[in-house]
Amino acid sequence: MTVLSRLLQPLWEISAEPIVVTGNEPNPDDRSILYINQAFTDMTGYSSGEAVGQSWSMLHGETTDHDIIRSSEEQLQAGQLREYELQHYRKNGSIYRCAITRAPLVDLDGTSEYLISMYKMLPEHGSAAADVQQNRSVPLTIPMPLREFPDGKLPQHLQSHSELDSLLELWQEVRDAGALPNRGDFTLDIMKQWAPHLSIALALPDGRFQFRLFGSELSNVYGRDLTGFFIDELTPHDLWSVVTEHYRAVIKTGEPLFAPISVSNGRWYNEVSRLLLPLSGNDDVNFVMGADYKRDLRYYEQ
Repeated sequence: MTVLSRLLQPLWEISAEPIVVTGNEPNPDDRSILYINQAFTDMTGYSSGEAVGQSWSMLHGETTDHDIIRSSEEQLQAGQLREYELQHYRKNGSIYRCAITRAPLVDLDGTSEYLISMYKMLPEHGSAAADVQQNRSVPLTIPMPLREFPDGKLPQHLQSHSELDSLLELWQEVRDAGALPNRGDFTLDIMKQWAPHLSIALALPDGRFQFRLFGSELSNVYGRDLTGFFIDELTPHDLWSVVTEHYRAVIKTGEPLFAPISVSNGRWYNEVSRLLLPLSGNDDVNFVMGADYKRDLRYYEQ
């Protein structure tokens, strides 16, 4: 329960990655800052009271390359994630280089009213591309879309999901027939009901977990196809380190675990229901099968 308590904290606020949410107006000059986290304040010197309501260009200055900014707009308007480097200015006027990852927060109807930006400080020399290649970090893999609740009355945390309940019943039926279920017990014909929402992670001897299967619906939820990636490569690290602890608990106990992912801060909220199920490859627990269902927030229209 300690792990779940940590997971349900407002992850944006505790993230070491500076994060900003702005509007997604067609004209970039019309976009105002709606939210910053503490890491952004630490990086720039601007408090939430000073930044919220201001133009996102408040960090720009004489040496900021506006050609790079303009070139990113076409990709953003196409609904694509965009990564680039810029020189920015702190509140005290000092200059720093940062790698910026921006993406639209896509609503349930496919539209996007907001942009989320994640910043990473860069050394004086070098590039973000080299840094990403070295660390193989995958940017902006967090549940989307988020929804705004202006009055701050966020929904109750999920307890389960009907599809997850059905999957757990199937797993228990297979287990009751003998030993721990094997990955081969769950063929595509059997699993077609859940297939787009499923992932399979291989548990390696060194304690790492690698996604060997990542369903099409999961790619929409987490921003990209994570097949082949290790969980400890993903960012924000605060979020995925908790997810890793969930996988380790499943491997250690050999028991199912309901482990939702909640992202909330103030009036922003979303939640993904997750069920993790241990599977054997031989005599040990070698795989974790996950099923993720994005919360349907249409029932919480203001």
